[in-house]
Parts: sequence; structure tokens; C-alpha cells
Amino acid sequence: MLKLLIADDEKTIRETIRSFIDWESLDIEVVGTAKNGIEAYNMILDLYPDIVLTDIRMPGLSGLELIEKMYEINKNMQFIILSGYNEFEYAKTAMQYGVRHYLLKPCSEQQIIDSIQEIRQDYQTRMIQKNILAEHDQLKSQLYTSMLINIINHYLAQGSDLTPELEDTFYTEYRRHFGNVEQSYEVCYLYYLEPHNHMEAFEKISAFWEQTYPGVRLHLLYVRNTMVLFFRSFADSYAELSAYLSALSFAEQATTPLARLCGFPDLKAAMHKLTSQIRRYEEILYYNGQTSLLINNYDNILRDIQACADRIFHSTENTEADLSLLLSQIENIQQLSFLKQIAPSLIMNAASVLPSFGIVDAVDFLIALDRETDTAVYREKLIQQLTRLQQMKTPVSSTGEISDKIKNYVRDHIENPELSLKWIAEHELYMNVDYISKKFVKETGQKFSAYLTEMRIKKAKELLSGPDPVPIADVAELVGCGNNPMYFSQIFKKGTGMSPSSYVKMIQKPQS
Repeated sequence: MLKLLIADDEKTIRETIRSFIDWESLDIEVVGTAKNGIEAYNMILDLYPDIVLTDIRMPGLSGLELIEKMYEINKNMQFIILSGYNEFEYAKTAMQYGVRHYLLKPCSEQQIIDSIQEIRQDYQTRMIQKNILAEHDQLKSQLYTSMLINIINHYLAQGSDLTPELEDTFYTEYRRHFGNVEQSYEVCYLYYLEPHNHMEAFEKISAFWEQTYPGVRLHLLYVRNTMVLFFRSFADSYAELSAYLSALSFAEQATTPLARLCGFPDLKAAMHKLTSQIRRYEEILYYNGQTSLLINNYDNILRDIQACADRIFHSTENTEADLSLLLSQIENIQQLSFLKQIAPSLIMNAASVLPSFGIVDAVDFLIALDRETDTAVYREKLIQQLTRLQQMKTPVSSTGEISDKIKNYVRDHIENPELSLKWIAEHELYMNVDYISKKFVKETGQKFSAYLTEMRIKKAKELLSGPDPVPIADVAELVGCGNNPMYFSQIFKKGTGMSPSSYVKMIQKPQS
């Protein structure tokens, strides 16, 4: 329910508007009425309404002055102006602050209702877009974190057996989604930080970082008495950070923590040095400003689990025995933190090779899985997903399901604008289109048209979200929309809630 404030220096008008309109039926709560601009201003600060219906001329503070003041505080607040003065300058000034509803007195009840409903529709649209952006930000954050944990797990598992060639393979998926790994990185060590203060330090440093360096991604690690700040280089000097860490204090801390900043030419050099220093500890705590994760340094178990996963998803041979071994290893893990540590590596491993299970699918699954707090449920969901992924990897036999054959054809010919179930039925499967249409719905639970659109949007996301995004007009052709970017934009917006250009701006904003 949206909140409405009514401001007018004429009591009759205030009370008439409040009482004569059925606000409840419009899902609006009238939180108050104000008899002048000053009173309205104070009530807004206290009640924080979503909509303000205000007279243009009031004593103390005019409607325009009120709008100007509130514009600096909350640009999302919507105003409806009531005025007895048919002067263009008032409307012109109001429009500068985003006001689109200017009603001349005397106005009808329906005019006010129409303005309210239009504002409500705009509000709902903004909320949907805001939720979509939040979901995409969460997806991007989860992807970045999963990639980083995956790299750390590889370093811990390989230990002294690590070769330069093998080390370079750790960054294959990272490059695909985040581009160049040759950009310089900073690692800041905070020494002598006692264990009982590590969570307070996490929270204090994260709050400082968000305020001082907004938009720059920070990763934190903690091992015995040492906290590590890890971030992509973005400045010539970090004087503010150094000053803050030097002044950092805790109620129960025997020694003042000591900070030291080290620069590295690229991500690989930074991770190589960092992991060589933390490898000797059994427990490593990771924190990204939102969630913490305990990384257990069980190098032998990690090595065995990753070896099984590599054979399952990268081998062309029968992998049933490896899957059984992997699932039995997971069954024996009793720590939720360790399950959360290995899950990203296993799921990302599968996503790197399975055409029908991309990186977006992987991150969506990991986000949902991370909400589980029960160890047994978490373990069972991970096992079920790995079993499904192994089955996806298994080639379709000559007597396989019709839907699998259709999906494979769609995957290989997604750029064809003439692609249709009728064409596949007549030229590829040599079967009746009505029959395979019913079979496809029965086997997949969705119509072919919905599946085709879903795959085109999925492919478009991959093309638009790489380090070197493909131009939108070219994407339209590559996903089967032909020489019709407008049509492509329409189906993309319908499926994602945002235009392709908005998606590119969101997904390609600087990440550190």
C-alpha cells in the first residue's frame, strides 16, 4: 500500500479530497494532511510518503519550493500539483523535478484518481526493474565469489604438485566471464588481529570500504591472527585505507594491528603468493561484505573430489563409477561450511562443459542452494543436481527422448530465423509435427515456442555479458531474430524485464 500526504492551505479542499475518494480501494493510505508548506515538509520527513498531492501556492513554503527541497532528498517521491493558476511557468518549473501531474482547480475526483493510478503503475514498474537489477547484482556477486573460491580450492588441492600449465587452467572460466586477468591487484595484510575480533574487523572494514570506495569489490580472508584484504587496483595511492587500518582499534586486543599493502602485476601473481601463505592453515575464513564462508584446507579430500569431477564432466568415457565415488565422498561430509566450499567448484566445473547447463543456470542454482541452512538438505540437493548434470553429459542414444534431439538441434541452429518445430519435424526427425509437439510438451513441460525463446534469450545473455560484448544488432542475428533488432529487443525485454542495452550497461559496469 502506497502512502499519500495531502497539502493545501484551504481546509475545505484538504478534507474534501481526503474524505470523498475511496483511497482504500486504490490501495492508498492517507498518512496525513498539511495546511502549509512547512508543515508538509516536516510531515514528509517524519512519514516518508510515496506520493504528495500539494497546492502550488501555500504560506511559508510553496508547492514548488517543497518539491525542490524533497527532490534533493528523495528523487523517487511522486508529486501531484493542484493549482488555481493556469500559468505555464509553474508547470515548466515542476517538470524540471520530474513532476508529470499538474491539475488545475477545480479538478474532478476522477482526474485525481487517474493521476494516482498512473503513479501507482509507474511505481510498480520501477519496483519490478529494481528487483530485476538486484537479482542480477546478486547473480554477478555470486558468480565472482564462486570463481574466486574455485581458484582457492584448486590451489589448496594441488599444493606442491602445481605446475604453471595447470595453474593457468584455473583462470579459463574467470577470463570468459570477467575478461583480462592481467590487471594489477592489491593485497593488504592486517597482522596481529586476534581471532575473537575477526568478525568485528570484517564488519568495520566492509562498512568503511562501502562508504569510501563504493562500487569497488572487496574480498577479505582471515587466518590465524592475520586478515587479508584483496581487491583489484583502482588508484595510485590508498592513503585513506592505510590511515583507517592504522587507526583501527578493538576493545579486547593486546597488540595494535599492523597493516602492510603489497601490489601484484596480475591476478595470478596475487593468488599464487596469497595461497602459498595461507595454505599451511587448516581453516580460512572468507568474507565478501555480505556473507562469510569457512574454507577448510583438506587438501587430500579436495584433490580427490576435484579429480572425480574432472573425470565426470571432462571425460568421454563412462563416468558412473566416478559419480558413485564423488557422491559417496559428499555423503561423508558432515560440515555445512565444507559443503558450501566445494559446491561452487563442482557446479562451475559442470557449467564449463555442458551446453544445456550454462553459467547463468549454475549461479542461479548456487544462489538458491546457499539459502539452505540444514546440512542434510543442502547435501541432498547438491547430490541430486550433480546426478542430473552427469545425466545431461551422457550422449543421447538412437532411441533417446524426442525432446533431447529437438533441444540438440535448437542448440546447434539457434541462429536460424526460420527455425520451427515444423521444420525440425519434416527435415530432421521425419515425423508428424503434431505428434512431436505433444511429445515435447509431455517430456519438457513447456511448449516449443517458449523453449526456443528461452534459449534465444539465454544465448543472447552469453553474447552480451562477455568481456567484449557483441553489438546488439549482431546478437539479434546470432540468436535467430534475423535482421530485426527491434523484435529481438522486444522478446529480450519480455523475458528479462530490461532492454538489451540496459542489460549490457548493468552487466558490464566496472567490477573490482
